[in-house]
Amino acid sequence: MKKAFVLLPILVGLASGASAHPNPATVVEAPDTSLPAAVSLPPAVAPAARSNSKITVFTARKIVTLDPMQPQGTAVAVQDGRILSVGTLDQVKGWAGTTPVEVDTRFAKDVILPGFIEAHMHPHITGLLWEGVYVGRFDRYAPDGRFEKGLRTRKEVIEKIAAAAKKLGDNDKWLIAWGYQPEFYDDQPLTVTDLDPVTGKHPVLIENASMHIYYVNSLALNIGKITAADNIPGVIVKNGKPTGEFEELDAVKRLLPFLPKVGDELMKKATWNAAKLANQVGVTTIADASFGTIPGAYKAYKDAADDPSFPVRTTLYPMIDLIESKMVQDRGGLDYVKSLMKQNNDRLSIGAIKFVTDGSIQGLTANLNWPYYYKSGKNGVANMTYAQIEEWVGKVHNAGLQAMIHTNGDQAAEWGLRAIEKAQSTNPRIDHRHHLDHNQLVNDNQLQRMAIQGIATNLFINHVYYWGDLHPSIIGPDRAARMNPLKSAQRHGVRFATHSDASVTRLDPLLSVWVAATRKTLSGKVLGPAERISVVDALRMVTIDAAYLMKQDDVKGTITQGKLADFVVLKDSPLDVTVDRVKDIDVIATVVGGRVFPVTYKKVH
Repeated sequence: MKKAFVLLPILVGLASGASAHPNPATVVEAPDTSLPAAVSLPPAVAPAARSNSKITVFTARKIVTLDPMQPQGTAVAVQDGRILSVGTLDQVKGWAGTTPVEVDTRFAKDVILPGFIEAHMHPHITGLLWEGVYVGRFDRYAPDGRFEKGLRTRKEVIEKIAAAAKKLGDNDKWLIAWGYQPEFYDDQPLTVTDLDPVTGKHPVLIENASMHIYYVNSLALNIGKITAADNIPGVIVKNGKPTGEFEELDAVKRLLPFLPKVGDELMKKATWNAAKLANQVGVTTIADASFGTIPGAYKAYKDAADDPSFPVRTTLYPMIDLIESKMVQDRGGLDYVKSLMKQNNDRLSIGAIKFVTDGSIQGLTANLNWPYYYKSGKNGVANMTYAQIEEWVGKVHNAGLQAMIHTNGDQAAEWGLRAIEKAQSTNPRIDHRHHLDHNQLVNDNQLQRMAIQGIATNLFINHVYYWGDLHPSIIGPDRAARMNPLKSAQRHGVRFATHSDASVTRLDPLLSVWVAATRKTLSGKVLGPAERISVVDALRMVTIDAAYLMKQDDVKGTITQGKLADFVVLKDSPLDVTVDRVKDIDVIATVVGGRVFPVTYKKVH
């Protein structure tokens, strides 16, 4: 099967410096997916009484539970990492009996909500990228709190790359950068003509913000022995020579042997980098939507999850390419995955199986239905054939597992939907919770069929803000107005969440809530007002509905007795401010299992 996602060795030459010379010892190894150590399973018979461990009561100006059976409170009691009670201070203290009670009033003037859930991001990719050079259009904060200003002109991009090359010194270390978006610079990609004069002896690899397109200089082309004569899919050629632009993965794979192995320490740092970013924006659970692409990932997550100071819970989505690999097939394939899932706990778990069927809309690699891309009439790419999707979705379905299918274009959505319909027709399953992710151009007919089949979706609403001004000229004004159709999904009864896809866009659930409620673009225009939803419904997308997609709504997503004590603390309630203020509400802290993790740097506005 064609690899559908970045194997991300590209992320780790980084500006820290690997030699440009070939070294077979640096070839990326298979990820470490060995069985985790056994964990204690819940007792078959309930204990006779609760423990007598200390109860902590958090007070707040308001607690927004998102539980329709008990929408609000002013105090929440926590015991053994779970929610004991929600209500007034007197009500929750009544549960204590003789048990010691500590009343924590530090959030008495603030608002508590369920912890935000990021159900589709790429934590290790995000964490590793921050070890490289950021050349994106938008302002961001790095995990260490460093502010990185977005680059408004192409000239600024090239100047920053030149400065980074100079800083590396007179050597042949790799320079890795990320976040470039040609659509904001008159659709001009970075080429060898741009990069060669400013990068000296350093081979260069730059990742497009979409994570589906890459840019290299001549030194990198030479190291990978990439020429026009090779006819490598995705290598852009003009005047008989590669321009330095790659679409999708085939050419990037030629560079793998010459990039450094991702070591344990760097993986540890990447894991904590992602967690720090999550903590700063109120996220208490993250999902790795590309697990299996980087060696040592499981060990890094396991070590982090075992550390009580790690501020997030993590769910891993194994890539179908990993499942298909000889290593996993020799261990039992999907049965092996199921054996791993038996060891899931509330800190680290394995979830749905990830498929990547097409590319990105703004990168012109999404797989579209007729009439394809606006003006050009060209289509994008299919990273998997329909036959491959149908075969493997069927296997995942029949194994009793979830399929999570990356579908940006409406043709990709059709293939994913049709494969699930086929699996359901031969082996009907109730509550399978297969879902289509990104799913930006899903149409009304497809939503109707999704509702019939019980298929959920994780819509990439951030696109409306980041690329909404550009999409009418990319996919046509009518398609652009209908993209990420939250209201239509709601109208059809399709369960939906949203996500950042970090590092593609900034991890920030309140920004996503604001976009969902306003559908405002970067310029302030409203794109597709008919698809706006209410703030409270948008909050559900990043809490209980995200938990639903992850099959974790029984333990998180609302502030409800018995669930995990995972909260976000905000300065104001998104339900009490004007809709345009929602994205600017300050995050004070997160609480994970009753443990408080303060926010340490200012919000990007």
